[in-house]
Formats: sequence, structure tokens, C-alpha cells
Amino acid sequence: MTFTPMNRRTILKSLAIGTAGLIGADMLGPKAAFAIEGKTLKIRNDGDIRNIDPAMRSGWYDETIMFAIFSSLIQYKAGKEWEYELDAAESFDASDPMAIKFSLKPGMKWTNGHGDVTAEDVKYSFERFKDEKLDAIYGSDWAALDHVEVTDELSGIIHMTKPFAPLLASTLPRASGIIVCKKALEENGGKIETDPFATSGPYTFADWQPRQRITLKRNPDFVGPQPYFEEIQLFPIQDKIAAETAFDAGDLDCTQIQISSIADRKGGKATLTVRPALAYTWLGMNVENPKLSDVKVRRAIQRAVNVPEVVSATFGDAIEPAHGLVPPPLLGARDKVLYPFDQAEAKKLLAEAGAEGLSLTCVLGMDSDQLIAAQVIQAQLAAVGINLKVRQMDDATMDAQMQDKNGGWKTSEVWIDTFTTAPDPSWVTEWFTCGQVGEWNFQRTCDESWDAENAKAVEETDETKRAKMYRDLQDKLEETGAYVPLYHGVNAWISAPELTPAFTPDGQWPVLREMAVKS
Repeated sequence: MTFTPMNRRTILKSLAIGTAGLIGADMLGPKAAFAIEGKTLKIRNDGDIRNIDPAMRSGWYDETIMFAIFSSLIQYKAGKEWEYELDAAESFDASDPMAIKFSLKPGMKWTNGHGDVTAEDVKYSFERFKDEKLDAIYGSDWAALDHVEVTDELSGIIHMTKPFAPLLASTLPRASGIIVCKKALEENGGKIETDPFATSGPYTFADWQPRQRITLKRNPDFVGPQPYFEEIQLFPIQDKIAAETAFDAGDLDCTQIQISSIADRKGGKATLTVRPALAYTWLGMNVENPKLSDVKVRRAIQRAVNVPEVVSATFGDAIEPAHGLVPPPLLGARDKVLYPFDQAEAKKLLAEAGAEGLSLTCVLGMDSDQLIAAQVIQAQLAAVGINLKVRQMDDATMDAQMQDKNGGWKTSEVWIDTFTTAPDPSWVTEWFTCGQVGEWNFQRTCDESWDAENAKAVEETDETKRAKMYRDLQDKLEETGAYVPLYHGVNAWISAPELTPAFTPDGQWPVLREMAVKS
């Protein structure tokens, strides 16, 4: 079959009216000019904050804020190449991967009267990931840490128990490398939720109006280059179409847009930025749901989904189908799947499992591109005798259902989800371990031997061997029948013509501290 997606440009206005409550009463007004006023930037965030603790964060809606209000030893540079630069560190020496030396910039201050930033704060920040009481969601980022030795007030050594390939690629420059205030956390129970207690970055956390607006203010005590904007207002708009409409109305200065909107934005007044995404979108299945407990049923679904057709119907020729979960150009990216589309085989497997006429529900977030993909999959499964209902819901609600410790996850059947990753394949596979069942492993696949191979892969320093290890890990995930890789995609942003935007190389998040107006 073929499927022709609707033209979003023709429905932006009606969709915007339907989502106006998400944006706020003052958005979507009749403004003609862009929103930049003085030195205030208005930008879309992909959701409202949930948890801004580096060890317990939920997603990019949290991390975009965290990178602006906290400091790290090193951070990624904005631009097209994955490079890091010094942030809180005055010096940083990783020549010995088992003992990384650092010195902090003198004079760095915590907000709210919590004193100077010290090496003790660094020690506390990293070692807390290993605290069993905290049970850090991102504990694997520091699994190879032995301890942090404090050599003087501003200096220390990060001692590792074994080689850890992702350390400089996806631990220290990312949110797990953020420095938190030891004194403030110890005074407040050791955890951060939506109050950071004390920060040291270029912006302070000034105000939060849940589901409406997050306001950051420039930190006058920040030791480092002062950012251009005095204030940044982030609007939690999950629907990219609604955000694009707000941009066109002049209520936002910068927003991410749907992939399908890229063609319409080329040559327009707004600045268009498109970057290859380090992300993976897949169709997942709950192996512990009675309807899907038979691997033959799951394999039938794998065989029934024509991924190239799904991607073509959703995006035209803008992106390519995925061959696995690891996105190119990361090492370990596959060039083919084990169980490609085969409609006859899908029908045969369903018959053998006695599952003809199966009815399932597929849930997904509010992404309009994912909705089209789900509708195509719905038709493809109908062709082999599976009735698939499609249900969209708020991302937070979807995650809460999958993570419900009281058994709410048992009702989940099939879903489409997108995870973003870092420039290292370990960040792809880590979420499908036994330890992540009930957290981010919604498929609930668990194999201790798989976990052991995954642990070995982060220690391997030979890139050829490491690439093969990650291909093998993906093969074994596909063998479970619970995964159908769909696409990796791109990240696209539009910004006001007077704005000089700054993004990470994959375009996943805006580097707020480097945003500025053209001189």
C-alpha cells in the first residue's frame, strides 16, 4: 500500500487553536514581529521540567535547563563537530584514562549564599551516582568510577576502576558530569527535583510556572563569558506544529519543527538549521503482556511492518529507514535488519501462534510525524489480520504508565518511541538491560548474558572490536522480537533572522549560554 501524508502547512492554524491551552493565553496573538525584545529570548522547550537532578533527570526538557544553570568540568561546544571545551575547569588532563586530573576556576560561587564551588563539590557530585540509597537512574555513567581524590580546595583526581570508553564522549560533557552543591543537597535530603537549591552556571533558575513558562536570569556572579541574553523564557510546548504556529505569530524566537516542515521553510525569512539526529525511533512490544508473550506473535509483527514504506509515507525522501537502534555515524551502526518485511511469513507465524484476529493498542506521544508512521503501521498490520488501535497521549503520561510500579505497565502492548543519545553507542544499549526494566526498558526484555556483553563493550578500546560488539548486541535485541527500528531522522530548528542560534552538533538542544543577537 501507499500512504500520502497531509500537508501540515494547511492545518497549522486549526491545530494551533486546539493546542492553545498548552501554550498559554498570551501566545498565538496577532503579533507580526518576532518576540526578541531587548535582551529577552523566547524559545520552545520540548516539555515541562520534571527533574533537574543530574542523576535522576527525565529528558531534554530537563537537560536544556540544566546545561544553562549548572557548571561542569567540560561541556560540548556548539557547532557541527563533537568537541568539548573547559567550563568550570581551569585545567583538565585526561592523558591517563585511569586518573583524570582537574583544577577548578577560582572564584566560582554558588547561588543562595552557599559559598564557593570546590573540589569537594565535584567529589560529591560524581560519587553520589554510586550511592545505593539514591538509586541513580543514570548510575551506569559512573559505573567505572572508583573515587574522586581531593588534592586541594580547587583540584582533584578522578580515579577509575577500569577503562571506560564513554567517559569523555557521553559522561563528563553531558548532564552526568554536572557539578551540584554538596552543602545545599545535604541540607535538603540529598536529592533535587524541580528546585536546584544552588547553581553556578551562566543563568539562574528564576521562575517556574508549571506547564506555562520557565524563566532563567543571567547570573552576575558567573565566572566565565557572560551570555548575551539577560533573560530566557522557555515555553513547554510538546507539539511542534503548535510551536511553529507560535513562531509564525511572533511569540517565539526559536523552535524545533517537524521534519516534514523542512521543505516549506527552505528559502524563507526565518533561519533554518538542520542537523543529523543522534536519535532512534522504534516500534516496541511488551514481552510480558499475554498477547505478546509468544515470540512468534512478536516476530509476525516485525515481518508485517514495511519500514521503508513507513518512512517514505511519513517523510518522503528527507530521511532514510533505520537498520538498527545505533544511529550512524556512531560505531556499531548496522547496515541491515535480521527480520525485514515479509507479509506471507507474518501471516504464517500468526497462524502457527493461533493469533489470527489479534487486537492491540499502540500508544505514542504527541509527535505528528509519529502519528503518521503509526497510521501506516496500522494499515500494514491490518493486511496480515491484526487490528491495531492508535492512541496518542502526553509523553509524561505515556512514560508514567510504562514506569508504574503498581502494575500499570501490564496494560501496555505496543508503542512508538524516540530516544535521543550521545556520541557513543553505549548510550543506546544501556536502556535495554535487566536493570532498566521498569525504568526505561519498556519492552521488559532481560538477559543477563546480554547485560554482561554490554558491560564489556564500554571497556573495549579497540574500535573495530567495539563496533562488532554493538552490532551483535542489536542483533540479539532484534531476536527477542520486541524491537522494530524505524528511523533516526534529523533535528530541524527555525529562528528569528536577527538571532544567532547555537546548537549541539546533532541539533538536539539549543546551547542557551551561546545564543545571541547578530551584531
